Amino acid sequence: MTMLHLQNLFSFNTRVPINKLFFENNTHFSSNFSYKIRSNNISHLTLGIDHGIDSSSSNFIKALSDHQGDVLAKNEIGIIDFFEAKNLLVTGATGFLAKVLIEKILRTTPKINKIYLLIRAKDKEAAFDRLTSEIIESKLFKCLKEIHGESYESFIRSKLIPVVGNIDEPNLGMDSIISQQIAQEIDLIIDSAANTTFDLRYDLALDAHVNGAYQLMMFAKKCINLKLLIHYSTAYANGEREGLQYEKPFIMGESITKEKLTSHSPSAKFPLLNAANELDFVSKLKNSIKNNDEFNKIIKELGDERAKLYGWHDTYSFTKAMGEMVIDSMRENIPIVIIRPSIITSSYEQPFPGWIQGLRIIDPAIVFYGKGEFPGVYTNPYCLIDMVPVDMVVNATMAAIAKHGNLQSPELNVYHVASSYVNPLLSSQISNYCYEFFSSFPFVNSKGDQVKVQKMKYFDNMLDYSNYISKELLNRHHEVEDSKMQKLFKRKVEFLKNCSKVYEPYTFYKGWFHNGNMQKLMEDMSEEERKSFDIDLSKINWRDYIIGIHIPGVKENVLKGRM
Repeated sequence: MTMLHLQNLFSFNTRVPINKLFFENNTHFSSNFSYKIRSNNISHLTLGIDHGIDSSSSNFIKALSDHQGDVLAKNEIGIIDFFEAKNLLVTGATGFLAKVLIEKILRTTPKINKIYLLIRAKDKEAAFDRLTSEIIESKLFKCLKEIHGESYESFIRSKLIPVVGNIDEPNLGMDSIISQQIAQEIDLIIDSAANTTFDLRYDLALDAHVNGAYQLMMFAKKCINLKLLIHYSTAYANGEREGLQYEKPFIMGESITKEKLTSHSPSAKFPLLNAANELDFVSKLKNSIKNNDEFNKIIKELGDERAKLYGWHDTYSFTKAMGEMVIDSMRENIPIVIIRPSIITSSYEQPFPGWIQGLRIIDPAIVFYGKGEFPGVYTNPYCLIDMVPVDMVVNATMAAIAKHGNLQSPELNVYHVASSYVNPLLSSQISNYCYEFFSSFPFVNSKGDQVKVQKMKYFDNMLDYSNYISKELLNRHHEVEDSKMQKLFKRKVEFLKNCSKVYEPYTFYKGWFHNGNMQKLMEDMSEEERKSFDIDLSKINWRDYIIGIHIPGVKENVLKGRM
């Protein structure tokens, strides 16, 4: 498998110092790879151009810089003011990202009027129960509790209105009277509903991400005061594109396979990708196959087949891209902002460092490694793993809402909320940081023994990787004679192999994400806004974050002290 060579990183990121590219550790180790990043004590990369700046030019540049600094200091989006007295509808309201967004809005813009929360529940009472247990009583909201004290619950219940609904149904599954009321009142829609299972059945993924987008836009057109619609997609909707990916919208009919073909042969023909045709195709297939087991097997494989045909890695990224196409094709005069985060991880700073809900994309591998059950990884150690803390996604969302909500221009704007362009992180660095953490703070097993971890081994061949983990894990448990336990260990091996296959597109990914719109957003913010709504991903020290914030956050908030 082709590797992404280190020198390719440098040519695209000449604004970033070498020591920011690879931090303080310039050597990475494994049993299969040993490579060293050469350093000549160069503090920054240059383009080999002698600018020949004399003292008068230097003074002019300093004056220009001072002027730009004054202008930047006077800039302001007006984030807090924008949210005052606004009414919002949030879909996917009990999900990880939406909850952090709701907390931040309530904490920083308490003069907001109402936030309607679309919640999947059998009835109104069940929706209220979910609001109470998953939001009001969540540890995430402890800062709000401290701010409001005894009035916390009355404050939050006056702002948050749970609504029974489902994103992939007409009127978003809401009662007709409630849906009419909301359509009359809301200023903003924030669509956070998604199913992030990468190998989800194709029909379920189409329902969630494509039909869901269609139903969302149908409802949005009924909202008479709608100023802006925010839709969360994913940076990996860029699919099998390679190299630097810009913040371009997807247009119905386009596909990545078609892009590649026409770039080599402009006259080449390839079928247009049409979301409605995909929905119709699956519906007809479902009607033609009466055996449920047979249909389930076919439909599971079909998503990946269709994704790869059109140039995407998996069902998830493929259907998310089609969802973007649906929104663009139906938007007419509705202002749209599409936020494409990369891999969302625990909070960096707010409301407190390390908060996370559930094991996210990289976390199962971290936990298995810490338990001593993940001795090798199927990845290119040079591969860029693009991560972004959840609070920075939320800050970017609120800033983009205020900016485009004030403009109310009938455009579609895309934001990559991603780190790989401004603060790249290698797969091997994550492994090294995990080794460093678990060597210092090991898990303790059921016998009370500390679990010792080994440095990670890297594999770029699935057969070699499968053979290795089978041998390693089964050898460790060879003394167990219980047949049930042996079966358990074999299932564990299969689980690791299947997970590695599912995540293969991301552990061998060959692209990285330009975030120019994020940079412009940061320039538009006042100094106070940049502090309160921090989106500067370039400042994150990944070693400090992973070792000091993220892994401890997973242990505390997900594992809750359990191994």
